[in-house]
Amino acid sequence: MRQGLHYKMTVRLLREEKAFGPGIARLLEEIQKTGSMHQAAKNMGLSYSKAWKMMKTAERELGFALTERSTGGREGGGSVITQEGLDMMTRYKAFLLDLEQEADRLFRLHFEKEGEA
Repeated sequence: MRQGLHYKMTVRLLREEKAFGPGIARLLEEIQKTGSMHQAAKNMGLSYSKAWKMMKTAERELGFALTERSTGGREGGGSVITQEGLDMMTRYKAFLLDLEQEADRLFRLHFEKEGEA
């Protein structure tokens, strides 16, 4: 089946380095589901060290903690998303939705001409 012309966007928020984007957003969603950065990384096919580095880079660039982590032990460790992290996820998703709506409008304007899209 032949697919019509379409577009794909990836949105990352930057300072000096990547501060927030689809990878860190998904990592936070997985942490929210599992309560564990280790399990979240595993679910995403990432090493724990890669996930930890992503989180530390994002937190440094944003200037606030996205998660609160507790180390293992008898009770086991875990991670929870901070209020700032939840707010960041909410704002990022709302921004993406607004961008997608505007991008769809612009795509139609520029590419939906007779037989192009």
